[in-house]
Amino acid sequence: MSLGWPDPIAYPHHSRGQAPSRGGRRGLLYLGGIAGAVVVAAALVGGTFVVVSKANTRHSCSGPVASVTVAVATDVASALESVAQDWTATAPSVNGRCVTASVVAEDSSHVAATVGRGWDTTRDGQQPQVWIPESTLWLNVAKARPDAAAMLSAKPVSIASSPVVLALRRPLAQALGWPRAALVWNEVLGAFARPDLWAKAGHPDWASLKVGLTNVATSTSGLASVLLLLDQDAKGTVSDAQFEASLGLQQVVGAFANNDSEFYAAQDPAAPPGPDSVVAAFPTLERDLVANENGPQPGALVPIYPGPNPIVADFPFAVMNAPSVDATVRDAAHQFQQYLLTSKVQDKLATYGLRTPDQKIRDAAALPAEGGFPAQLPPPRATPAPAALSSVVAQWSSLLLPTNVLALLDTSGSMSTPVPGTKLTRLQLLQQTAATGFGLMTPQTNLGLWTFAEPPGSTSEYREVVPFGPITANVGAVTRKQALLSAVGGLRANGSTPLYDAVYAAFHAALKFSQPNSNNAIMVITDGANELNGGLTLAALITRLTKEQRTDKPVQIVCIAMGPQADVAALQKISGAANGRTFVARNPAQAVQTLVLAFAGRLR
Repeated sequence: MSLGWPDPIAYPHHSRGQAPSRGGRRGLLYLGGIAGAVVVAAALVGGTFVVVSKANTRHSCSGPVASVTVAVATDVASALESVAQDWTATAPSVNGRCVTASVVAEDSSHVAATVGRGWDTTRDGQQPQVWIPESTLWLNVAKARPDAAAMLSAKPVSIASSPVVLALRRPLAQALGWPRAALVWNEVLGAFARPDLWAKAGHPDWASLKVGLTNVATSTSGLASVLLLLDQDAKGTVSDAQFEASLGLQQVVGAFANNDSEFYAAQDPAAPPGPDSVVAAFPTLERDLVANENGPQPGALVPIYPGPNPIVADFPFAVMNAPSVDATVRDAAHQFQQYLLTSKVQDKLATYGLRTPDQKIRDAAALPAEGGFPAQLPPPRATPAPAALSSVVAQWSSLLLPTNVLALLDTSGSMSTPVPGTKLTRLQLLQQTAATGFGLMTPQTNLGLWTFAEPPGSTSEYREVVPFGPITANVGAVTRKQALLSAVGGLRANGSTPLYDAVYAAFHAALKFSQPNSNNAIMVITDGANELNGGLTLAALITRLTKEQRTDKPVQIVCIAMGPQADVAALQKISGAANGRTFVARNPAQAVQTLVLAFAGRLR
């Protein structure tokens, strides 16, 4: 599964007191021996810190110790190490043989990517016999690969839980009515898209504040956020309407990071929110927010919950189906799992800010109500199946790719024809459609605007109206978006339709700015058929498009046909020659949606 992501922002590393991430890999922590007063001998062996406990001779287990290797999500590894040591002190055994647990701190995303045939013992160490990721989502990421799916438990047992929340700067939360009002994700994210709202709250300086997002490929909160934003109804699919709605969020994203620790490190609670703030909100696990609140920056952030059907990290205990997992290891793993669910252990995990598997708070001091942590949560949404999860993530990855678009608009005389059922001419519909579409483009969009028509006496078949470039950059003294809106508003309909020559010229220009790993497209909006005598024929155009297409950075042609005179058959042949599609816009709403989706590279 492809999990693309922009380069992370360059924040300093900050672990918030948690176990180190990959790159600062822990060695195995061997917790051997039996109960009583445990004597711990520490030695530095080959650069790995090894802890070995001595067996108490009062117990009857014997023979070589059977050790279960448990890969645990990095952020909670220290908690599970302590629990494993406590378990060892209870003298676990299988058929008279001593057993113990070896806890390894591993990023959930790393195990998901490498478990199965991709695991390299030289690079990755011993393959785990039990895996406790932060969320079942990572199990399903791995299960998208058949070799990994065969190794993973069908229904692992949850040992703890932590919901995904939006960490929001406290002053902003208070301005939105918190804690008097219970805020939810959608209204908070909507506030960032409405600068006027902050002005009404008395803080016009907050209009530039942005949201941070974490990497879907490396972060549990990032993976969960994709589902909350794209698959709002939890059906495992993304409709065009859902996809279009998610584009608004892209406009309020100010930074990307590989994990939320980078955003925590960038917070400065002593400084008020303002233009210099990096991000004012970002997704995270409730447990990680608690860890931050107990650190050097207490009170800086408050948790905002998604509302109905939240996504909850459930810390599943997954026993591997692997040759190294024999009957003894499986039995020992089952014993360790049962121990993790005991009241004593659940009380201990609660001190780390974790909830019980059924999302209840066991330690009110760790998750205090006055801090915004509700005692009860709505039932969590179901985890999507591996194939559905892969599909949603792939669409998100596509959305984040740079988009290079050359819009080619028909301004021939027929565009002044009224649109049946509306008070608009075709040109006015095009202007309305384009203006709405330009307003929803993501910051990753590069765009240029051409028009085509041949007025009587003119020798110019097509013309550049706004030069190609980043939507976030200026054109002269105004932003490119303002230049586009002004140019579209000033269009006038006149002349014949040199469709084929204009399409080829635009295609030739697009080949120069197209890039690998990007959505490269020409978007043709027209209401007519080719009317230019002596220019390219349809057959000649198709031949050139096919011959000149670049396989390393292909240019797609998307055609939107407006009105009954549009030559849909010809447009279909043109778009088909460039791996695109042709759409017939039967009403203004459909035209707007088609244009927006084309800008986002979804029309394939």
